[in-house]
Amino acid sequence: METKVLERAQRKPEELWAIEDLFASDQQWEQALEELRKELAKVPQYAGKLGESARTLCDYLQLQDRVDRMLSDLAEYAQRRTDEDTRVAAYQAMSDRILSVWVEASAASSFETPEVLAIEDAVLEQFYRDEPALELYRRYLENLRSRRAHILSAAEEKLLAGTGEMAQTPNAAFSMFCDADLTFEDAVDGEGKSYPLTQGTYGQYMESSDRALRKSAFQNLYAPFRQFRNTVATMLSGQVKQLQFYANARNYGSALEASLDGTRVPVPVYHNLIDAVNRNMDKMHRYVRLRKKLLGVDELHMYDVYAPLVEGVSRKIPYEEARETVYEA
Repeated sequence: METKVLERAQRKPEELWAIEDLFASDQQWEQALEELRKELAKVPQYAGKLGESARTLCDYLQLQDRVDRMLSDLAEYAQRRTDEDTRVAAYQAMSDRILSVWVEASAASSFETPEVLAIEDAVLEQFYRDEPALELYRRYLENLRSRRAHILSAAEEKLLAGTGEMAQTPNAAFSMFCDADLTFEDAVDGEGKSYPLTQGTYGQYMESSDRALRKSAFQNLYAPFRQFRNTVATMLSGQVKQLQFYANARNYGSALEASLDGTRVPVPVYHNLIDAVNRNMDKMHRYVRLRKKLLGVDELHMYDVYAPLVEGVSRKIPYEEARETVYEA
């Protein structure tokens, strides 16, 4: 195990993601952002016209495809740059900018759903016959129309879209708290040797055969979360209220129903899954008792859950070997 956390600049190139495959430089990202803005400027031109003809609807959906792809690439680059070092303010600002553009795009296209719902079924079927390229969007349009009870007026949809950036605040705050602000004390093994503890190295220590190291890593990782538990609870409360707000705004019975609707999973299926797990918890309890016995401990703690059960067996797979195995698979 490493006794020092390397900075990204100290890592081998093959250990880093090739974000330059998206954009060769920040300047190229800026240029792509300008191109996106040009495409976005075309979106409002279709307002009030989606039901006019198959060609108009198809042209609009193809435009939205281009916008979505561009947004996705720009957001991916900005977020991965931020992830490289959350302390770099420039990339935090870049992520914030693309989030703002995403909200702008949502507001600009807020007329889409109400207008698609206004197209009569027979007319839409004729559109598919008139414009074969529309078949590519049939599933998307059908899913959209199936949510008719939860779609608002064009003005209300635009207002709701404008809340997107604000609604991300609890999640964004938690991400910055975890990835930029938190620091952890080193984990210490049974011989008193220290190891750098991060959310990245934590999993590695949990699989160590050294129980003292596992316990130290576990306690030191969760200590700051306990220290700031009121702050974290407030962030969670904000996230829950955000989900409930959107569920209420769209006339869902609960935030759970709203969350599952996107995947077309009925609420009873969700509860049945939980019930099935609870009915079979005796198997998990049996496994835990067996693990406790094999580890020879008086009490089994969370830091014992991933410990190896067989001594003397430890296979370290080099990165190169793992990569080749994945390629071959």
